[in-house]
Amino acid sequence: MKLTPLTPLGKVHTYFATIQLRRLPICGAITLLIAAFLLTLDRTDLVHSHEARAAQNAQYILETGEWGLPRLFDGRLELQKPPAYYWCVAGISRWLNSGRVTAWTTRLPSALMGIACIVGVYAFLRQLGRPYTARVAAVVLATAIHFTALSRIARIDVPLTAAVSFSIFSFFLGCISHSQGKRFHSLAWHFLAGLSVGIAMLLKGPIGIALFGCATGMWWLTEHRRVNWPGVVTLIATAACVGLPWFLWANRATEGELFRVFILHHNIARFSGTSSQLATHPWWFYIPRFTFDFLPWSPFFFFGIYYVLKKNMWKTDHILRFSLISFLSILSLLSLSHFKRSDYLLPAYPFAAIYISCVIQNWWENQGFSTRKRSLLFFHSLWITVIVGWIVIVSAVEPHLRTQDKRSQFAASIRHVAPAPQPIIQFRMEDHLLSFHLGRPLETIVEWHDLHQIIYHYKYSYIIMPKEYVYPATNILSDIKWKKLLESNLTNNRIYIFLSACQ
Repeated sequence: MKLTPLTPLGKVHTYFATIQLRRLPICGAITLLIAAFLLTLDRTDLVHSHEARAAQNAQYILETGEWGLPRLFDGRLELQKPPAYYWCVAGISRWLNSGRVTAWTTRLPSALMGIACIVGVYAFLRQLGRPYTARVAAVVLATAIHFTALSRIARIDVPLTAAVSFSIFSFFLGCISHSQGKRFHSLAWHFLAGLSVGIAMLLKGPIGIALFGCATGMWWLTEHRRVNWPGVVTLIATAACVGLPWFLWANRATEGELFRVFILHHNIARFSGTSSQLATHPWWFYIPRFTFDFLPWSPFFFFGIYYVLKKNMWKTDHILRFSLISFLSILSLLSLSHFKRSDYLLPAYPFAAIYISCVIQNWWENQGFSTRKRSLLFFHSLWITVIVGWIVIVSAVEPHLRTQDKRSQFAASIRHVAPAPQPIIQFRMEDHLLSFHLGRPLETIVEWHDLHQIIYHYKYSYIIMPKEYVYPATNILSDIKWKKLLESNLTNNRIYIFLSACQ
C-alpha cells in the first residue's frame, strides 16, 4: 500500500494533535487537583465556630452596608480578626449569590486562595528557570493533607499563607533582580512584596509582618546581601499604605478597644502566654504536628535533610537554601509563641514543598534510567491516590458524617414560631452556627438582671437557653410567666430550650 505524504496543513494538524495528547495527562492532573479543593464545598453545613462567625460578619455587612467594622448578629463588634476575609465573603456572596451568605460562599475564598498559593509556588519556580521543580512543588503542596483540608474550611490561615508566601517570593525575586542590575524589576517586585504584606496585615494583623520579616531577614543575613534601600523603602511604604489605615481608623472608631482586644489579648497575650484563658504548649509542638499534617510528604522532608548534608547541596542550590531558611525561620518564630495551633504553621508549608521538590529533582537526576522510571511511577501513584482519596472523602464520606447536625432545622422551627423581625434572646450560650441560621435580630444576655430587664422591655420575649438554666430561671425570675416551646436535639451534647416569657 502506497502512503500519501502529508500536506503542510496536515503536518500542522498532526503537530497540534500530538501537543494536545501530551497535555491530556497534565489537564487531567489539574482537574483532579482543582476538584479536591472546590468539589462539594456546600455539601456540609458550617461546622466550625470561625466559619459561622465569618458568615455572620459577611451577612451583617451586606444587610447593613457597614464594611468598616463587621459585627456578629447580636451586634457585638468582631475584634478577633481584621476584616479582609469577611470582605471577601461578602463580595463573593453579593456577586455570585445575590447577597446571601451560604456555606459555599463562606468557604470559597479560602479554597481559591489555596489554589492561588499552589499556582504562586509553581510560577515562582518557573520564573527562576526550574520548571520540573515547579511541577513537583505544586503537587506536593496541593496534596499535603492539612493544606488541602484547611483550604476547604473558612479559616484565615490559607489566605494568610498565600499572602505571606507571595510577599517572600516577591522579595526574593526583587533581590535577585537587583543583583542582576534590573532596578525597575527590583522595585516592581518589592512593590508586590509590600502589597502582599499589607494584605497579610488586613487578614491577621501583626503576625503577617512578623512572618515576612523573620523569613526574609534570616535569608538576607545568611546570604550577606547588600541593602537595596530603594526597594526596602518601596516595600515598607506600600505595606503601610495598604495595611495601616484600617487599623488606625478602627482603633479610633472603637475608642481603643481594637488595640486592647486584638493587639494586646489576641496577639501579645497569646505569644507571651500571659493570659490564663489560653492554653500553652511546649516549644517542640510543631515538629510532630508537621510530621503528621504534611503527610504523605513529611518523610521526604526528613530524608532531604540527610541527603542535603551528604551531597553538600546547601552550597550549590540557592533555591533550596532559601526555602529551608524560610521554613525554619517561620517554624522557629511560631515555636517561640506559648499559644500554638497546628493551623498556624501553614505559612511554612509552601517552603517545605519547594525544599522537598529541590531534593527530589537532584536525587532523580543522579539515578539510572530504571530507577527514574520506577520513582516517577511511585510519585504519580502517591499523589493521585491522595487526591482520589480526598475526592471520595469530600463527596461521599464527609456529607454522611455531618448530616446529623440539626441546628438549621432547630433554627427554622424557632423562626416559624417567632419570625423576623422578632428578636431572639440567647441567654448564657454562644453557638455561632445556630445564631447564623436564626438570623438577625439577636441579643446575647449573660446576667439574670439583664434578662429580667429585657423581658420587661419587650413585654413578650422569646428566649433560648441551655437546659440547665431553665429551672433556675423559673425560681430567680419567679414573676415571669415561662412557657416551653421547643427543645433542641443537637450533636454537641448541649440541649437548648426555646421558651416564651412575659410579665
